[in-house]
Amino acid sequence: MNELDQFPGWAEKFYDLYFGPYLPNTEAAQARVEQGLPRLLKHLPKKGSRVLDLCCGAGVYLFDVEKAGFAMTGVDIQAKMIGAAQRRAAKIGSRARIAVGDAMDLKFGDASFDAVLFLGAATGHFSVQHLRRVMSEAYRVLKPGGVLVAEINDHVALFLSGMYQRILYEPSGEKDVFSLHTNYDGEKGTFNRLFVDLDKNRRFKGSFQIWAPWIFNHIMDEVGFEFKASEAGAFGNFSRFLIHRKLSKRTRK
Repeated sequence: MNELDQFPGWAEKFYDLYFGPYLPNTEAAQARVEQGLPRLLKHLPKKGSRVLDLCCGAGVYLFDVEKAGFAMTGVDIQAKMIGAAQRRAAKIGSRARIAVGDAMDLKFGDASFDAVLFLGAATGHFSVQHLRRVMSEAYRVLKPGGVLVAEINDHVALFLSGMYQRILYEPSGEKDVFSLHTNYDGEKGTFNRLFVDLDKNRRFKGSFQIWAPWIFNHIMDEVGFEFKASEAGAFGNFSRFLIHRKLSKRTRK
């Protein structure tokens, strides 16, 4: 199974509907970058280093990290998002390499990058088993001592806070997005929401994997990473930046 098999069909509808925070030129995305960019840049290696933006989408962070002096490569499974990133790259004269690719089967050699970014709470689309494969690939393409900066949503903290909304309205660019909590699956570790697209008079269900920092950190430890730091993310009140370093040799626990 590759990432495209894992990536659910509803997700394309989701990103088509809820595009505000995921396109670089939108107000929502620019607010994310303004808040998050200084936090992640301080964890990256020296300028000129090669950085892989894994699951980069349309490149919300990619182009700003490039402007900060890094040689960027962006990979995402969604052709539509990659097309948007490539058009923006051409428009602004970016030298970043951007292509459709499978995060669970990266077409790069071992130790190709100095750092890997995994931003925008992409973990919600991956089961524990599939994310372990993604992080194993990230480990492989990182140089020894290389850094991985991930941004995840802490769903457990959200649920415990009482702020999780069963019925949710969010403005997204020119569209209004409504969603309704439908059910929680304790065996799969997922929660489902029903999305309503008023413009196109359609609805669809989406299933999101539940994550928390300790779950992600446990996987990283298994893969061979060393935990370095954690701080507030830029994808809402319950997002976290988690920073890990690739150990020179994997240790078996």
